[in-house]
Amino acid sequence: MSPPPNLRIVLLGKNELDNARVGNLILGRDAFQTEALEASEEQVSERVRGQPENFSEEDRNKVKSILGMFSYEAINYTIVLTTVRSARHVSESFTVKREDSFALIINECGMRHHMFDTIDRFDQNQVVKLFERVDSMMKRNGGRYLTCKKTETMTGTSLHLGVKPLQKRGREEDLAEDEEMQKKRREALRPSQDPTVTHQLRNSVWKESKESVREHAQGVMVQVQNKLDHCDRSSATLIDYIRTSIQDLQKKPTQKIIIGVFGQTGCGKSSLLNAILGEYELLPTATLGACTSVIIQVEAKTESNYRATIDFISKEEWHKELKCLLHDLAEPEDKRNKDICKMAEDKIEALYGPESRKSFKELISDHKIADLLSLGTKSFSHPQALALSEEIKPYVWHHEDDLGNLYWPIVKAVKIEVPKQKELPENIVLVDLPGTGDYNQTRDEMWKQMLRECTAVWIVSDINRALSEKAPWEILDRNMTYMMQGGECTSIAFICTKTDNLEVQSYMSSQKLTDEKLQVTNNSDRKRKCILHRNGKAKDQVKKKANKEYGVKPLVFTVSSHEFWSEKKLEQKDTEIPALREALKTFNDSYTNKVAKQYFSSAIGILHLIQAPTNIDRSKLHSELTKKLEDEWKNLRQNRLRPFYNQLEKSLSVGVQKAAKKCVEITSEQVKVPPGKDGRGYHQTLSALCRNKGYFRSRDGETRDLNRALAVVMQNSINKKFNNLFPNEVRTGQSVQEKIKGQSVQEKIKGESVQEKINEFSICSINVSEGYSKPEAMTHILNFLKAKEAKLKEKAHEDILKTKKDMYASIEDTVKEEMIAGYTEAEKQTGPGSMEEKIKVLKKHAESVKCTMFNKAKSKILNVFNQLMNQIEFDFKTTLQEAMAHALSESTFSMDVSSEIEKMEELSAQHEDSIPSTE
Repeated sequence: MSPPPNLRIVLLGKNELDNARVGNLILGRDAFQTEALEASEEQVSERVRGQPENFSEEDRNKVKSILGMFSYEAINYTIVLTTVRSARHVSESFTVKREDSFALIINECGMRHHMFDTIDRFDQNQVVKLFERVDSMMKRNGGRYLTCKKTETMTGTSLHLGVKPLQKRGREEDLAEDEEMQKKRREALRPSQDPTVTHQLRNSVWKESKESVREHAQGVMVQVQNKLDHCDRSSATLIDYIRTSIQDLQKKPTQKIIIGVFGQTGCGKSSLLNAILGEYELLPTATLGACTSVIIQVEAKTESNYRATIDFISKEEWHKELKCLLHDLAEPEDKRNKDICKMAEDKIEALYGPESRKSFKELISDHKIADLLSLGTKSFSHPQALALSEEIKPYVWHHEDDLGNLYWPIVKAVKIEVPKQKELPENIVLVDLPGTGDYNQTRDEMWKQMLRECTAVWIVSDINRALSEKAPWEILDRNMTYMMQGGECTSIAFICTKTDNLEVQSYMSSQKLTDEKLQVTNNSDRKRKCILHRNGKAKDQVKKKANKEYGVKPLVFTVSSHEFWSEKKLEQKDTEIPALREALKTFNDSYTNKVAKQYFSSAIGILHLIQAPTNIDRSKLHSELTKKLEDEWKNLRQNRLRPFYNQLEKSLSVGVQKAAKKCVEITSEQVKVPPGKDGRGYHQTLSALCRNKGYFRSRDGETRDLNRALAVVMQNSINKKFNNLFPNEVRTGQSVQEKIKGQSVQEKIKGESVQEKINEFSICSINVSEGYSKPEAMTHILNFLKAKEAKLKEKAHEDILKTKKDMYASIEDTVKEEMIAGYTEAEKQTGPGSMEEKIKVLKKHAESVKCTMFNKAKSKILNVFNQLMNQIEFDFKTTLQEAMAHALSESTFSMDVSSEIEKMEELSAQHEDSIPSTE
């Protein structure tokens, strides 16, 4: 059996001959020379006699030291491999005796141990079992390979002789890398005629520099962990606390930055995303088929293949929807809503084929659809993007030639993973959020939830219709509060596509342009100059309209996906695809920089805890800190946060009165027949609204949302207060919340947010220079506690962001809960005059619940606010009390990490210096 493709294995061992034989066994051929290494059987036996019984603590430390030189993560990719020569007496006892060095190294390698019965002849079964263990290890590591700095090949080097040469090589390599880095830095700082080149070079240097600094920092903490292994176990509780804290540092954050991309079918959205991803055909485009309202998200993963996961709706939900679709199609021709019936036909024919005039019972007996629904999810994986694109087409688009073999009506969402080395940064998720298409309740709920999670929103429109078309502007208007008060959006961008679609003579004539005005030097340059001229005008006009009518100041990009690939008329930079990629990198770098700062803060804090000596006035400091903790939190709660509660309660009370007053009027307006609409078909729209608990969206994007319309009055009353109390984190540029209409940047009052008040909290303002015998020792403890506070404040920020979204959404959720009884009753009205009866039922129900509905919403928000404060208080108190208990415990633990503190602070400063200016 051959090793899996791209698998690289490093063999470390004391016996050079066995290393070569194991290598040959794995490869199934004589790749490594063994004859020159042969010794007499007596010499070999003498050399390995007693192993692994004589695998000493020194051997274990040398193994870990070498692994640490590859990467701090290397031990997670290590398998302990023993042979019959060196492990005649290996048994399960070696994996359970904690005091045994061999057992400890197996334990530290995640209990991964494999033994070859023989290494003198090829045995396929042994190798297969090894590869199975490797495969299992890779899965535990998320499918990722180990990445590490380049090291010198050490063929035939023993553990005893290998350490110093490798360390020496490392120092030489570091000097060479430093010299190369300085050269790149000088190049980056040197003025360039092309600012784009300079900016890209600066970012390249920054990326290389910051990664190198982080690797050094992680290496320092690995060394500290190794030192802990030799400490006196009489202080086991404290040592375990420190060890756990260091292990927590190594955990990778799971949070992603979500970029929501909106746009109607045919606006060039899929082509745009393909160009950004550097894939000509990954996402199916609407060139030959109509894209649907399936949500597609794309992110980078470590696998080399392209992978897609299809998430289906439940069988129960589809059966419920199918009944409704058949009911709509059963309506007489003269009472039909053409849009609703066309949508119903498309869904049924997509799944079951053209002319599917079958009963509900016959349709649900279709085994192919039933099998997909029972799966829940389905995955595809391919080494090529085009092959994956072909696989997912039936799940995301509609084409008349493939009826009966399309599955998008039962798809909730599609998740696509691209190889990590592609253009998409590792912490970014691009989400295609269709603004139009068929309505499905599950997809709609997921759509709203995803919108609330977006850090940035891109609204895509054809440049020729960017100003005149209503759809992109309705997306902005309809979803502003979802993105801001109800979400975490910090950036909005308009992307005008298809900029190459221009008739030159017509444009020049309409704009009264001449070759002289455009500075055209030759005929081939004329179209490029016209495109760039129109791009500039479009940017100015979109910015003006967005600011004047919606109170936002978006970024505007004018792109051509076609020219990005062909470069016939435009250079790549003129297509602005590189600019969008740079915007994604800016988000990603901002996030990774924040994570790195948190790492350095926590790591330095841990080192200060270790450095704190034992013979200090612990009891006195513990008493003072405990009192400080109680006083500080009491002050924060009563004097800083309680006023916020009162202000919010006041704004909510005003909102309750206004919403109750307008409740019936809004209901009447929302359910009446729209002007210009055929009342004969409107009853189907109204029925769909009742069936979907207050929400209906047509295939052309027209939306009717009674729950939201009723909630918006109350939401408007608290919007300004929400902006001040819970501003979204600003990663790039100004906060979107500070740009909304009716609130200028100057109106955002400093110190008026919940987070800012929590950031003022600290128990570390104690003066240890007086009344303490060893002020420097006390400073170590305070520095450790400051790092704990910083971590708690970051967690509080995440909790506040999540909770404020829940609070804001609870208004609409409460309205929906209170209105459900009305929707259910209205849906029961059938026969002649049923439309008028539905309207009466809904208005009557709104009248009956208006006094209680909004008060319930108010109570929910205030209760959630209180729960948030209680949770933050609990987190702060329990975490700091535990930290104080360990830092001030009576312990004999002693370990000098002063050099590590100095090194880590130096690395932290280097990381700060490596961040390029945004100017």
